[in-house]
Amino acid sequence: MDSVQPAKVVENMIQAGKTKANLSIKHLLIRGGLAGAFLGYATTLAFTANLQTGIDMMGAILFPVGFVMIILLGLELVTGNFALLPAAKLNGQVSTAGMLHNWFWVIIGHLIGSIFYALLFVAATTQFGTAGPSAMSELLIAVAETKTIGYAALGGAGLGIY
Repeated sequence: MDSVQPAKVVENMIQAGKTKANLSIKHLLIRGGLAGAFLGYATTLAFTANLQTGIDMMGAILFPVGFVMIILLGLELVTGNFALLPAAKLNGQVSTAGMLHNWFWVIIGHLIGSIFYALLFVAATTQFGTAGPSAMSELLIAVAETKTIGYAALGGAGLGIY
């Protein structure tokens, strides 16, 4: 049985971080934007599965489809870049400025892609504002309220400030 040595994994991470740090702003925005949209799509898929089956676990099983699509398409996901670029930085392959540059533009791409997807989602679920709230909209609002109220009850501790 073949195995991958940890040193080889780290070497590949460093190379991936170096490659990502050298991407142009255009590529970071496009790849980050598509990743943000795919995560929105995956969330919609998970909530749809939950609504249609009544089984919360179905959404949890289907949500990773978004991550699989992001990986297979070679898109930029900032959480992955939070691991890969520091590894390359520690190895001297990437500068601090290059690392921060990547993170900034990928986050902007995520925001653009996710906002674009949210607009499409709202247009589709409200039939361009002509229909009332759907079961999906009500579920999303309930989840958002639950999370927000839960963190608000913690005060500053909800932000990780102790």
